[in-house]
This record gives sequence, structure tokens and C-alpha cells, in this order.
Amino acid sequence: MAIIKKSKSKKETKNETEEATLKFVSEEEYLKKEVAAETKSEYDNGKIVAMAGAKLNHNRIVRNLVRILGNCTVDKECEVFANDLLVHLPECKKYVYPDVVTVCGEIEIADKPKNGLDVLLNPQIVIEVSSKSTAGYDLGEKMECYLKLKSLKEYIVISSEQQLIIVYKKDESNQILLKIYKEEQEIQIGNCKLAIKDIYNKVVSKTKP
Repeated sequence: MAIIKKSKSKKETKNETEEATLKFVSEEEYLKKEVAAETKSEYDNGKIVAMAGAKLNHNRIVRNLVRILGNCTVDKECEVFANDLLVHLPECKKYVYPDVVTVCGEIEIADKPKNGLDVLLNPQIVIEVSSKSTAGYDLGEKMECYLKLKSLKEYIVISSEQQLIIVYKKDESNQILLKIYKEEQEIQIGNCKLAIKDIYNKVVSKTKP
């Protein structure tokens, strides 16, 4: 006797998708899935969070940063990475892909599953390019998690909407110093001095500062 399978309704399919989304995923499971995934996702304390594509201005800013910082550190024991290097935030049980990250000296990579991803443990400077939809997270929960890293010296949030850069920098006593930069200024990132206008080269501003 032939078995006739009843097709699922849209509601049933949606419920199954929501259940799968709510299912707790271990860090090891996430890392194994991330290796085989066609698109990138981040990890937030048991949840896998899909990453949205970035807009043109976002990509321009990241490109400018990588070019300028890369040229500045070419003769130094520093490396600049963009977009695709996973960073572990252990105290918050997160794995994230910063827009730009720099490391000087030895790069520490976590032990990983077989055929797994490289996971950076000691970022020293992290830069996130922010939009209206991500600013709250970048300047709130994510900022707090990044600053808990002992290795981190600077956390920088760059607006893609206007020429505005917010810098959180740890001093020698591990106190957090806050500084805000706007157009026509220069900013010190690590040992590199950058003009704000160069960071925003070819970026179309939608909002006046």
C-alpha cells in the first residue's frame, strides 16, 4: 500500500523553524556547523544568530581601515584582519566576527574541533562599523563583552551614517577612557594616526553630524 505524505502547511513549517531557532546549541556544535555553513553566523549563549549583509558605506569604511592600518603596520609585528576572523568572548559566551581586528605580537588561536575554524583569543584593537540598526548593540552589550577581554586595549565604533567615531580605550590601570571624534579631526588607533576624512573616503553621508 502506498503511503501518501501530507504536505506541511506554512504555519507548521514556520513553527518548526522557530523551534529549531530556539533550540540550545553548544559552542562545539556551533563551531562544527559554522565550518560547513555557506553563510556566516555568530553565537550568542546557545543561540546561532545569522549575519545580515553589509551596505556599501559599511564596506567602504572597512576597506579604508584595512588599507590605512595595513600600510601603517606593514613593517611592524602587527596584523590587521577584516570580517572573517572569529573572536571568542568567553565571559559572555559569544563568538563574533568583528569588522576589523588588529593583533600585535603573538596571535593566540583557540584549540578547535577537527577541520574547525581559527578562533582568535587575543584581539588588541576591535573596530565595529555601526548603523542605526546595530548601534544599540555595538555600544551596549557587545561593547561590554569586548571590554571584558584582558587582551583588548581599544574598542572603536564607527558610524556609517555620519562622520562620528566613538573610542573606548583602556589606560595603564585598566580604566576605560571614552573619546568622541568627528570630521576634520585625527584619530590614534594603536600606533597609527588616521585622518577622519580618510576613514570616510568615498563614503556618502546620509546624516549631517
